[in-house]
Amino acid sequence: MAAEELKINDRVEIRIQDPYYAGIYSSRVEEILSDTIVLAAPLKRGVIVPLRAGDTITVSYYGRTAGYSFTTKVIGASYQKLPLIAVQKPQKVTKIQRRNYIRIPASIPVRFLVLDDQQQPAGSDLYSTETLDISGGGALIISPVKLSRDDSLDIELDLPRRGTIRIMGRVARVEKKKSEYGPRYLIGVDFSVIDKADREKIIQYVFELQREMRRKGLI
Repeated sequence: MAAEELKINDRVEIRIQDPYYAGIYSSRVEEILSDTIVLAAPLKRGVIVPLRAGDTITVSYYGRTAGYSFTTKVIGASYQKLPLIAVQKPQKVTKIQRRNYIRIPASIPVRFLVLDDQQQPAGSDLYSTETLDISGGGALIISPVKLSRDDSLDIELDLPRRGTIRIMGRVARVEKKKSEYGPRYLIGVDFSVIDKADREKIIQYVFELQREMRRKGLI
């Protein structure tokens, strides 16, 4: 399957290897030319990261069904009113494995139903809980009930400032924890069916949390 193409206004992540600015930064596609992609310049705690022509970066983005990345070189930069960098259009784009989505700690209200083999509710119980972390590909959820690997879930996620998102998930791992309220289970869930726009909302939310944590010096 061919990689899904980037479009203007798509959100992307820029990975920089430079020792001082090493990290992953959020950006946006501003323009696409025949052999060049123009991106919003990355920021670190509100300060522009000074990329130069010849610098190598890795750009990641997310399509409807998968994430993709490519390594490219910066061919120019403009730090005027709208700070921009221009990079070479890639010849090769690699599909990102789901586990490589950036994951960040976050407590988000979530509700879920357990589904049967026909993807119908296995019972009438609707469980209300929260996430411990989240990414564009999945989440770690506190569950009051024990689930099994490969169980299917119908999930409603109350994403701050973005409303409720409906997702179909698959249990990837289960870990039992003791608490003062009795046993609790940490459920690693992969998002198996999710609308592209909803995945984008989650990715943007993760970007915002990253920026806030960087601003506070937490990462």
